Amino acid sequence: MKLVLTAALLCFGVAPLAAQVGTEPEKSPYQDFVYHQDFAVFGGYFSGNKGTANVGPQSSPLFGVRYGLHIAGPAEMSIRIARASSTRNVLDPAKSGAARDLGTESDPIWIADAGINIALTGQKSYHHFVPQFGFGLGVSKSNSSRDVGGYAFGTGFAIHFGGGLKFVTHGPWGARLDLTDYFWQLSYPGAYLQAPTGITPVLSAGQAQNEWKQNATLTFGISYIFSR
Repeated sequence: MKLVLTAALLCFGVAPLAAQVGTEPEKSPYQDFVYHQDFAVFGGYFSGNKGTANVGPQSSPLFGVRYGLHIAGPAEMSIRIARASSTRNVLDPAKSGAARDLGTESDPIWIADAGINIALTGQKSYHHFVPQFGFGLGVSKSNSSRDVGGYAFGTGFAIHFGGGLKFVTHGPWGARLDLTDYFWQLSYPGAYLQAPTGITPVLSAGQAQNEWKQNATLTFGISYIFSR
């Protein structure tokens, strides 16, 4: 039994190195991509979660910029600022039926976050690609004022995690594809839980006035490495 376990451990330990040990450096699929800083411009799709009351940020295009700083080993710190040109539904909780829905209005969402990303291939790329996993904290903000029902997205903390695939070259230019999931809180006004006699409120008694919702983004960016 010990012999079998030893053999298995040796197999798992040697297999990842086979592509490098038995290959000439210039022909190896693994290449060093050590760098210190890069800057990227990206665009993509924001999948907004409207929440139980159906008034949260709606899906829209998203654009932003990103700064990356290599910390140590496979770790990188990133800072992003993005804007989603979102809209929101406007409700009048004092009305019922179709009269309650007042349509949509512009409600752009700004997202600023800082995170740590870990390269799954270490400080090397595989055929010029580097898969990453990251997480971090940030702030989400809307400048729109409160609507007739008293709702506004406002400003709040945002937690995020996700993964990405980075394309690197020996030159200064690269590209990246990122899938990020943001978690933030939607806070509804007290009017959503109350209503005039004979009118059903927007939220029932068993529904939360504050709820955390996830909002996924898919982005593609072009990066410039300016420090190696």
